[in-house]
Amino acid sequence: MKGRKTKNLAEFSEKEIANWAGLLGLTIITVIISLAYILELVKGSRSVAYVAVTVLLSVVPFSVGWIIFRKNRESRAIRHIVSYGFAVLYVFVLFTANNDLVFTYVVPMLIMVTLFEDVAYTIKIGVGVVVVNVIAVAISLVQNGAKGENLVTAEIHALLIIVIVIYFIWVTITTAKFGKVRLSRLGVEQEKTEEILKSVLQISGRMGETVSSVSSEVDTLRQSVDHTLTSMTEVNKGTNESAEAVQKQMTMTQAIKTRIGDVETVSAVIDDNVKSTSEAIEEGQNNINRMDILTSQVDKAGKDVAEALRSFQETTSQMNTITDMITEVATQTSLLALNASIEAARAGDAGRGFAVVASEISNLSGQTTQATNDINGLITSVASQLEVMVGTIEKLLKAGEEETECAQETSRSFAAITRHMQEITRHSTDLDRIVHDLAAANEEIMASVETISAMTEEVTAHANETYSSSEQNQEIVSHIDNLVDELNQDAEELQTHG
Repeated sequence: MKGRKTKNLAEFSEKEIANWAGLLGLTIITVIISLAYILELVKGSRSVAYVAVTVLLSVVPFSVGWIIFRKNRESRAIRHIVSYGFAVLYVFVLFTANNDLVFTYVVPMLIMVTLFEDVAYTIKIGVGVVVVNVIAVAISLVQNGAKGENLVTAEIHALLIIVIVIYFIWVTITTAKFGKVRLSRLGVEQEKTEEILKSVLQISGRMGETVSSVSSEVDTLRQSVDHTLTSMTEVNKGTNESAEAVQKQMTMTQAIKTRIGDVETVSAVIDDNVKSTSEAIEEGQNNINRMDILTSQVDKAGKDVAEALRSFQETTSQMNTITDMITEVATQTSLLALNASIEAARAGDAGRGFAVVASEISNLSGQTTQATNDINGLITSVASQLEVMVGTIEKLLKAGEEETECAQETSRSFAAITRHMQEITRHSTDLDRIVHDLAAANEEIMASVETISAMTEEVTAHANETYSSSEQNQEIVSHIDNLVDELNQDAEELQTHG
């Protein structure tokens, strides 16, 4: 029993503990009594034989008891060995002692007997103790006389033993009642425990259902998070592709800006040519005026020249018609350029609208070229008529030398006009304004592209953050799923124990 002190007391039964405590108490009291009589032997008050009998009566009971305890810790024989074995020693000591107080040795053993919690057994032992002590008192009165101090001592001895036995029996009965009360309370507590256990099982059942529902919701949440993560992967990929597309668009827009710069240079050249053409026309007009003055001087000799001039006027009228057509073409070119500007502002891809404008301008350029060819034909006709005029004017060489010089200057002026008009057919007079409008539109496009690029970068950054958050949410959902599984396992284990 000593070797198992460190073990849980729940491993021992009540009988086992009572037997162990009774044997331990018997061992202690008998050893004390043996030592007391050995001391008496040393003092010379007792003989060796008497002390040997006393020690033998002390050692034999607890030795036999421990042997039985090792074989069967719950043996009922142990209580008899504790009670009756000590009773033999107690009777021997009580009837052979020289001291009237030896009867008190029985008190510790009465306490040990209460450990067995047997009221009938305690009463039996108590009655035996009272009978033995009454006999001892009677013998003492017979031997010493029933008078004086001897009588008082005998009365006290008998009365004290009776009171002690009565109290020990009463304590045993009360302890038994306490045991019954504890059993009753234990039954009530057990019923409460069973009710609580049933409630716990019901709660665990509901908890299992709740855990199942939570597990289902977590699975749905996990699928949603996985879908979100997949979508954010696609969004992240799309934003990267959008950023690349915006970068390409900015490169193309920059190229368009460069082309517009080239067109502005060409437009400046056109402006210079138009100014030169205006100056040449003005100079030609001055020369024509001078020719009119000279023609009036040679009016008589210039009838043929007048006829030729009428023909030349008709040709000039036709040239004016052609010039009007060129003007109309230029007007259409202006409208077309305006439409191209509007289209370029609306379209997301500026290059496509500009291509349409360029195509239409090319068509108009072809029409203008055709008109120019007509002008060349008319000019050729004028040249042939001038040859007729030259034949007539040769008759007026003296008066027409200055007129001839003016005519040559006029021819050179019209040649310059022809060259500049060819330049005008390749470039529209309103191209400069169109180019400026197109440049402004392109600047707006570049600003919009830069804004879109900034927005795309911001969206990409948010997409990356959302992607990271989705990954974290996925880890959290997985952790929650594991916790739900563990909780479900605990609920199932609780129901299994129930």
